[in-house]
Amino acid sequence: MVGDDRDETERRIWTIWCSHESDAAARAMHAAIVALEASDFTSAGRTLDRMVRRWPDWAEAWNKRTALRFLEERDSDSLGDIIHTPEREPRHFGALSGFGQRQICLRHGDMHSAVLAFERVLELNPCASELRQAVEKMQKMVGRTVH
Repeated sequence: MVGDDRDETERRIWTIWCSHESDAAARAMHAAIVALEASDFTSAGRTLDRMVRRWPDWAEAWNKRTALRFLEERDSDSLGDIIHTPEREPRHFGALSGFGQRQICLRHGDMHSAVLAFERVLELNPCASELRQAVEKMQKMVGRTVH
């Protein structure tokens, strides 16, 4: 798959994850994303809290709240939320890669757990060549993990 095709495929996956059959849910997601992009964490938090209560099976609502809590440096809360995303969408490479476990693990110096999370992301999204390079470097630093 050519780089542009991979990027387009990943963009489409994110579009699917952020969409919902309910217009109210779609509007709420849009509002949460706008608030996150504006660093309006209070508004984003209120919206995301309502979303996970109203649509508890929506993986991306949990993922966005995980991201918010990470940005707020509320790592315990972020870790408490992160499990909900892959329970609802086991292929959600974004939850493992960009927003939750990996960054929290690295922020706390837990390279072994970060490598495990990265390796799982590569299973789900094998086209992530930059991530593959990072994993290879980290594995040299911490050694191979057994799992």
